[in-house]
Amino acid sequence: MPPSHIAAIDAFWGAHADAGRPGARFALRRPADLVRALAAVRRLPRVDVRPSASPGGDAVRAVLRARIAPGVPGRLLGSAALAVPEVPGAYLEGRRAQTLRRKVRAARAVGTHVEPVDCPEERQRLLDLVDRLEREHPDPVYRVDEPANDDLLDHDLWLVARDPAGTPMLLSVTPVDGELAVLRYFRTLGYGTSHSDARYLATVELVTRLAERGVRWLLDTEPISAQTSGLRHFQKMVGFGYARFRLRRRGSRSPALPGSAGPATGRRSAT
Repeated sequence: MPPSHIAAIDAFWGAHADAGRPGARFALRRPADLVRALAAVRRLPRVDVRPSASPGGDAVRAVLRARIAPGVPGRLLGSAALAVPEVPGAYLEGRRAQTLRRKVRAARAVGTHVEPVDCPEERQRLLDLVDRLEREHPDPVYRVDEPANDDLLDHDLWLVARDPAGTPMLLSVTPVDGELAVLRYFRTLGYGTSHSDARYLATVELVTRLAERGVRWLLDTEPISAQTSGLRHFQKMVGFGYARFRLRRRGSRSPALPGSAGPATGRRSAT
């Protein structure tokens, strides 16, 4: 069982997603749950963040400055984040990762593999592909008439999952800034079980490469309030938890606060 404060946050956002993400109306209808969630957030680990003046720093800053309403920070009730282990192999260890390991085996069994994309020409080809797929997406909820993905070319951590024939199945592009990274683009490029399983294999490869770079936190771009039930389920399977991130200017000094450091406690997971 997760600690009580994690359970309180998870219950609040789970109910919010199940209700269709009604925003502030949800909190107003459930003030007691909101108070419990706010109290629980104060028990989360706090991470002071000083983004650099780089594309990666800009991506981190944009996530932490996001608003869910005028004057209301998107991170008011915590942020979804994956605590990246110092030792890459530790990510797949333990009972928590049982489902993750099974999904990875399933992906590899059908020949799915993940590789870096370092060639500028190949990156441009993949960018053209994802833009076209977003414009042509059969579900209008996910269709984007004018994709805005050119910023992906500003970042150097590109991974692509491919089937045995070499066809792209998933693209991952992750801005990195010191100990923080942002899940800027992580989407399948098709449909079916093999594409779904590719997400787990790609996540393992991404966490491995982030650990090798000394990254400690992987941030989701979406505020928790915007996450669907499906996204929350996937994040739970791959080990996302909650943490408090406080945006500070570079050069500012932080007071020493008890319990302000350390990894986020993971959410209860079927893995």
